[in-house]
Amino acid sequence: MRIALVCPYSLDTPGGVARHVTGLAGWLREQGQRALVIAPGTGRPAPDTLLLGRATPLAFNGSVAQLALSPAQTRRAVAALAGADIVHVHEPLTPGLAYATARAGRGRLVVTHHAHFEPGRFAPVLRVRASALPRRTSVAVSNAAASTARAVTGVELLIIPNAIAMPDPVSVAARRRMQVAFVGRLDEPRKGYSTFCALADEFPEVDFVAAGPGRTGHPRIKELGQVSDATLSEVLAASAVLVAPNLYGESFGMVLVEALAHGCSVVASSLPAFRDVVDDDRLVTWFDPHDTPGAIAALRMALSKPPVRGLARETARAFTWDVVGPQVLAAYERG
Repeated sequence: MRIALVCPYSLDTPGGVARHVTGLAGWLREQGQRALVIAPGTGRPAPDTLLLGRATPLAFNGSVAQLALSPAQTRRAVAALAGADIVHVHEPLTPGLAYATARAGRGRLVVTHHAHFEPGRFAPVLRVRASALPRRTSVAVSNAAASTARAVTGVELLIIPNAIAMPDPVSVAARRRMQVAFVGRLDEPRKGYSTFCALADEFPEVDFVAAGPGRTGHPRIKELGQVSDATLSEVLAASAVLVAPNLYGESFGMVLVEALAHGCSVVASSLPAFRDVVDDDRLVTWFDPHDTPGAIAALRMALSKPPVRGLARETARAFTWDVVGPQVLAAYERG
């Protein structure tokens, strides 16, 4: 099959949707499918990738999305759909690229909804936009994302989670017992980095490392900035615990899955999207969002527990491409 995968967000900026799309494309090609990724972005594109140029920032849901909004970009994208058997659009109600390609009526349409938020005053506009989309197979990455999508589209959705490539097992020698990691944007308040900073102040005997765009200069935290996938894997491999202190607006706990795949224990805020991924107290120590004392107590408890590397990795296997990829192919065949 010829499959066009449309990512609304720039590939220049790290993010869960972009990583999911490029990971899916790679898996599809391994299965002998022809997968083209279409997305905003600059620089030299990877093979079978159409980059549409510089993105335009748009603030929404406590974050800043980098979107392709210009008519010239959407025209190029729609033209690239010619001959596609499947057009798989991620976040189809997003302005610009995603909505234009979803409405284009080229090939069999599959859409995946990733976001979780309260539609509120945007609900009427989103319902109108959804009603203009052609016949499609609709997917959501989690129950949380499905609840948002269902509220504005009125359709039933398949639940197919995000996926990862399973890393090699981490040797005991590679693990630093007292390293604790944060993964995400340091400069995005909803990611809860201020809570991570409070933890660093509370545990002087523990090494703290943060991987993601932004810097605060906190003296107790090694802030790496934006890192490659390989470096991120090294960080998680060397960490005993990942802390995910996110406050709201999460639709899937990809960072939890990646940590478990590397054998980490997890300390996380008790968000519905996170509990959708793993609700096992042997693997995750929970605390309420915004509750810094609760986060301190949770980390203290996690550091006192014995390692659960084997169970963590086994749990993460449910979110590998070998498991999730065939579910996506089945969705393509439903249309």
